[in-house]
Formats: sequence, structure tokens, C-alpha cells
Amino acid sequence: MFKKIKKTIQKDLHKRYEQLEEKFLAFERRLYSHLEERLERLENQFDQINEILVQQTGKTNNSNTEAIEEEDLVEEKAEKTAPKSKKTSKKKADALADLPGLGASFEKKLKAEGIKTFEHLAALHASDIEALNNKIPGFKIRYERYEWRARASEKI
Repeated sequence: MFKKIKKTIQKDLHKRYEQLEEKFLAFERRLYSHLEERLERLENQFDQINEILVQQTGKTNNSNTEAIEEEDLVEEKAEKTAPKSKKTSKKKADALADLPGLGASFEKKLKAEGIKTFEHLAALHASDIEALNNKIPGFKIRYERYEWRARASEKI
């Protein structure tokens, strides 16, 4: 009899645990999407302010242009080292920001690391994901949460 009661309690606890976990994951997805939207808006506002400042002063920020030049060099280097296929050689880069959880600023960071196409994103191995997570904090969490591998594979 005690075994039966114990099993019933365990099943009930397991069911409640799963329900709480589902609620937590739903809350987490809503929270992250809200935070990403806010971050995206802030980035857009920063870009607008920067454009206004450039227009008003008529000058560009030298450090900004140096950073852009450095990004271009990193992209060229990444293109040389990245494996080329027929699909990637035809088009320059995919709009990675179309994936959920991947905004414009995150896309820039990925492109700086040589991830420019959906094919590159879908072909990442566990070691690549860890390395990118060390360079881009939060990459692994987003990669898994938003299922970028599967979504990128669909877009290839």
C-alpha cells in the first residue's frame, strides 16, 4: 500500500515539476524576447543619435572608422579561412537577423567571427559553439533556446 501511495505521490510531483518547468520556460522566452526588443530599440536609438551627431558636426569619429576598417579585415580573413561551398560562393551573406533571438548587433558579432550564412550557422559543432560562446557571451544559450541550427537548416 505504501508503495502505491509513494508512486502516486512521485507521479504527482513529477507532473507538477513539468508544469512549473513549462511555465518557467514560457516566462523565460517572454522575458528574453522583451529584453531583446528593448536592446534592439536602444541600439536603433544609439544609431540615430550617432547619425544626428555626424550630420551636425559634419565629421565622422576616427575611432569608429578604424573599427569598421578592422571589422572589414576580420571579415576578409574569416572568408579566406571559412569552408567554401557552391551555395556560399554565389551569395555574399544571409540575413541572419531574420532568425528569432538574433538581432542586428548580434549578427554583426557573428559576422565578425566569420559566421555569415545560414549554412555556417547550421554547420557549427559543439567545440565551435563553445569557442563562440567564449568570444560572444550568451551565444550558446541563444543558439540552443532559439534552435538556430534547425531554423538555419530550413533556410539553406
